Amino acid sequence: MPEFVNPFSGLVSREMTHTELVRAIMLDIAAELEAVHLYLAHMDATSNEDARKVLYDIALEELVHAGEFTSLLYRLDPISGEKAKEGFDEVAELLKSKAPLEVSPTSGNAEEESQGEQVAAPQGLTVGDLIGQNPNT
Repeated sequence: MPEFVNPFSGLVSREMTHTELVRAIMLDIAAELEAVHLYLAHMDATSNEDARKVLYDIALEELVHAGEFTSLLYRLDPISGEKAKEGFDEVAELLKSKAPLEVSPTSGNAEEESQGEQVAAPQGLTVGDLIGQNPNT
């Protein structure tokens, strides 16, 4: 789980304050994104196609949950929504486009490819590689 400070521990005998609720939703978003990371790492670490398919599907579901929590966060804390919009706008300005760049899994974006540069995605990594415990490396 993410290492955020918990605004309360265990079961609370009271209703959360609005501020505590906003922080709890932020923690929920982080937990969903951490779950996506975990499921994709497990997917990458196996060649079992059934497991890969299910893990990927679950990871996508967690992204939906993160979106639901984010939408709720922006309703509960409009400043968070405004700041997120500022971030989206800054990226759009930096990239001169509001559309996301299209990137294939094994190469860079189309603009990079047209300039002769290619960015290859790492292949064959395992969870052990990521934490430095793979005896084969």
